[in-house]
Amino acid sequence: MKTISLAMGFCFLTLQVNQAAAQAPAITFQGQNLTGVSSPVDLVNADDGSDRMFIVQQDGIVRSWNRSPGATPPVFLDMGPTGLALIATGGEQGLLSLAFHPDYNGTSNRFFFVYYTNTAGNIQIARFQSLVGDPNQADPASFTPVITIDHPGRSNHNGGKLNFGPDGYLYFATGDGGGSNDPDNNAQDYFSLLGKMIRINIDATSSYGNYAVPADNPWVGNASVDERLFSAGLRNPFRWSFDRENSDIWIGDVGQSAREEINRRPLPNAGTSNYGWPCYEGLIRTPGVPTCTPQGNIFPVFQYENPTQGQAVTGGYVYRGTEFNTFRGYYIAADYISSNIFLVWPNGSGGWNSDIQPSSLNIPAFGEAEDGTLYVVGNNQVYKVIATGGAVLPVRLVGFNLRRTGGSYELNWVTGHEENTAGFHIEYSTDGRTFNRVGYVPATGPESGNSYTFAHSPSFNGTIYYRLAMEDNDRSVSYSSIIRSASGTGSARIFPTYIRDNTFNIVSQEPVAVMQLLNMAGVVVFQKRLDNRLGSLTIRLPILAKGVYLASVQSASGILVREKVWIE
Repeated sequence: MKTISLAMGFCFLTLQVNQAAAQAPAITFQGQNLTGVSSPVDLVNADDGSDRMFIVQQDGIVRSWNRSPGATPPVFLDMGPTGLALIATGGEQGLLSLAFHPDYNGTSNRFFFVYYTNTAGNIQIARFQSLVGDPNQADPASFTPVITIDHPGRSNHNGGKLNFGPDGYLYFATGDGGGSNDPDNNAQDYFSLLGKMIRINIDATSSYGNYAVPADNPWVGNASVDERLFSAGLRNPFRWSFDRENSDIWIGDVGQSAREEINRRPLPNAGTSNYGWPCYEGLIRTPGVPTCTPQGNIFPVFQYENPTQGQAVTGGYVYRGTEFNTFRGYYIAADYISSNIFLVWPNGSGGWNSDIQPSSLNIPAFGEAEDGTLYVVGNNQVYKVIATGGAVLPVRLVGFNLRRTGGSYELNWVTGHEENTAGFHIEYSTDGRTFNRVGYVPATGPESGNSYTFAHSPSFNGTIYYRLAMEDNDRSVSYSSIIRSASGTGSARIFPTYIRDNTFNIVSQEPVAVMQLLNMAGVVVFQKRLDNRLGSLTIRLPILAKGVYLASVQSASGILVREKVWIE
C-alpha cells in the first residue's frame, strides 16, 4: 500500500511510505453472489427500517434487495425499453440515481425520486410512489416530472447523484455538459444549472412546478445568480455523499486528463463554494485554459494523477458503521478505470492523510445501508466492503451542538471513542474562517467516550462559529466540523429523557426543522421532519432496542439541542 501526503501549500502530491500507511485498514470486497443484476450504477437504502437496498441499473431497472447473499433481487421499477421507455441509455447516459423521501415509510409517505437522462438527452428528475400495500413495487402510474435541465449537444458529463440533506431538501450535482475543458463555461456560469450543486424543496410547489426554492438557499435574492444553485465549479461529480455523522459533503469530481479530485466541505460552509473547474483541475491550473481564479474557490482535500493512478474517480462515503472499528471515520473512494481504492482521513494537524490500495473491481458507485454497512456495485454484482487491520482513529465525536442560554453560548459534545486523547481546545470565529482559541477542556472519558460541556460569553452579537481542536497526547490535532448559531434567544429542550412509551416531547422557541435519534455509534436510527414548527411538539418513536440514544433537534441554522435519552 502507498500513502499519499497532500502538500497544500505547494499544490502538488508527493508519494511516500510513512507511518500513516500502517494506520489505514486493508480493504477487500465480499461478493454477494446476486443473480439478475446488470450494469448497476447506484445502490441506496430507503431509510424506512426495512433494511432493504435498491440497486439502480443503467438500463432503467431498479431492483429491491433484502441484503441476503445469493438472492435474485426482484424488479421494483422499470423505466427502460421493457417498461416505461423514459430514458436514453449508452455511454454516460441512463438511469443514474435514486433517493427516497426523508419521511418515506411505504404507507403514509410512499415518495421516491429518480435522476436520469430522458429520451431527448436532457437531465431529468422525476417523482414516483411505491404501490399502496406493497412497498416492494413502484407504481408506474405515479410518474411525476420534477425538474428538467437542458443538456444540448453532448451526451457525457451528466453528473448523476441524488441525496437528501439533513435539512430535508433534495441536493443533486450536475456535470458541466461535456466537451474538453468545459467549452461553454457552464461550470462558471451562474445562470446555468450545469456543473453545479443544486438544492430544492420537493415538498412545495412554485412557479418552477413541482418543487420550490428553499428560502435560505445561498443566492436567493441575488439577481446575478440562479437561486436554485448551492455551489458551482464542478466538472462531472458523478458520485458524492453526506457524512451521516456531521453532514459534511464529500464530492468525487471526475477530471479532464491531469487530476482526479475529492472535495470536502462542512455543510454550513458549503453554500456559495466554487470548486474551481475549469480554472483548476485538482490543485493545478487546468492545462489549455486561460488563467482564472473563481470567487470563493475551494481546493480539494485530495487529488491523484490522471492517468497514472486512474482516470475516473468514484466518490464514496465516510464509514460510520459499527462492524469495523478501525475503519470508522475513513473516507473511501475508488477509480473506475484503474480499480484503485483510496482512503482519506484526518492527519491530526488540520490536513489529510491518504492511502492507495489496488483492487480488481470497476466501481461506479458505493452504497450505504441503514446500519452504515458499505457496499460497492460493479462487474454486474454487489460487494460488501470489508476492512481488516489498521488502527482506531484517536477520537470520535458522536455529537457536537451549540445553544444560547442567556448571554452565553453552551457547547456540548459527546465522544463515542477516546484513545490517547489529551483534551479539546474550543475555537471561536465571527466569520467561519479565522478561528481563535477561547478555552480548553481536558479529556476525562474512558476509551468508550464521555460527555463534555463548555460555556462562552462572546461580546460579538452576530452569527458566531465554533469548532473543536481535538488534541492527542502526542500533540497532534484533528478538527470537528464547524457549528454556528445566530444571535437569537431561542432555545429548545427535550423531555422526558427516560422514555417508556416510545413518546417524547420537544419544547422550542425556535422553528424546528428536523429531529433525529442516533445510537451511540453515531448512526441515525430515526428521523422526522417537523417543517419549522415551534412550541410544544410530541414525537412518536418507532419500536427501538432498549438502550441509550442521542436525541438531536435542529433548526435551519443548526442544532438547537442534543441530549442523551434512555429508551426502556
